[in-house]
Amino acid sequence: MRERMAGFTLRYSGRACLAISLSLLLAAAVRAQQQPPAAPHSPAASKSITQDLSFGGGFVVSVTPNLPKFTFRIIPDVQPKDQFGNATSTVRDIEVYSGDSTVPLQHLTGCEWFGMEAPPRGEDWFRAVDFNFDGNQDIYVLTNWGATGNEQGCIWLYNTETRRFEYSAEFSNLGTFTIDPAHKTIITWGNGGMAGAVHSAEKYKVENNRPVLVYEESQNWDRDKKQFHCLVKELRGKALVTTHDEWGRTADNSGPAPCEHSSRIF
Repeated sequence: MRERMAGFTLRYSGRACLAISLSLLLAAAVRAQQQPPAAPHSPAASKSITQDLSFGGGFVVSVTPNLPKFTFRIIPDVQPKDQFGNATSTVRDIEVYSGDSTVPLQHLTGCEWFGMEAPPRGEDWFRAVDFNFDGNQDIYVLTNWGATGNEQGCIWLYNTETRRFEYSAEFSNLGTFTIDPAHKTIITWGNGGMAGAVHSAEKYKVENNRPVLVYEESQNWDRDKKQFHCLVKELRGKALVTTHDEWGRTADNSGPAPCEHSSRIF
């Protein structure tokens, strides 16, 4: 009898433990369902700060009213995203088509695509600009950029005789630029730091499809003297001559102070 009772006790205890375990699991499941869902990752946190060029793209440009429009097809150099989820794909090639042609007229060559950086998100990285003021649109492609606003790009001038786009090393070396169509000049600048107080700026006119430097401004910070040094050169005849050379504001007030002169452009 004791053996049967013992067996019954063991079987009952096992069933009781199983029932208790099931009850605990059901209670945990109910609590889990009552808990609010985990907050999703913010889309802004995972949004790339660079444009995704991995799918390529196309741009249609009207170079001049009396010619068919040109289509520029971007062939991407597909690369994986970086550790922060930012797109890193760049350009491998750009095909140029004239009008409705399905055969490329040319490829944009001369630019070192292997050193290109993915452009910032929302940046107008491919655009048409009349650099040489001949009335025809030329092509600019942003290749490098920095947090201080400095930029570098590749430029192709449209040749009306060959009806092709020709790479220009001279224009491509200008860096960050602003076009002044009214005066037919190009202003460039480079931010060296200290909220732009350390900088360089240049003004160019265009002769024979080449930029000609007519004004040069640079300001640096001298750590020993603790002064800014502003130096300006301007074209006089065929040579650049120094027209402004200033250290700080005065000998007693050593700065900081920006370049201050009547012809400054930055």
